[in-house]
Amino acid sequence: MTNSKLVESFDDFRLDFNQLSELLSSHNYKTRSSSNSLQEFILQSSYQIINVHNHKKFKDILEKIIKQYHLYGVPLEVDLFVSFTQGSCSIIHDDPYDVLIYGLHGETIYVVDKKKYSLKAGDIIIINEGEVHQGIGISPRIVLS
Repeated sequence: MTNSKLVESFDDFRLDFNQLSELLSSHNYKTRSSSNSLQEFILQSSYQIINVHNHKKFKDILEKIIKQYHLYGVPLEVDLFVSFTQGSCSIIHDDPYDVLIYGLHGETIYVVDKKKYSLKAGDIIIINEGEVHQGIGISPRIVLS
């Protein structure tokens, strides 16, 4: 995609937790935990809301990302990742494809191949295929991936 991992202030589109609640109340999205959660502290986990790319709320930001990164014709799987508390983190993993993450709310530290990047609302981070990474919420967070 590009050599630059972090693009600050890519756009001013945001999504807060009230808007997230409205989104979840209007569609029947599949969801799952995306962290190693403890049963007694389940709200300290990270959650994945699957295939949100067809929702009209994301139309403009997705069009801008597709145009900027020349993703025409590329199959997209767009999910939201949500954490309600600071310190929530995803599992350590890699993906068999490039991943582009746009910050919608809060701040997240991404550790990508042992390097740290701070993603804030409006920023984009690009994680290339095969790079080992993990997201760690510095605050409650919502990201579009």
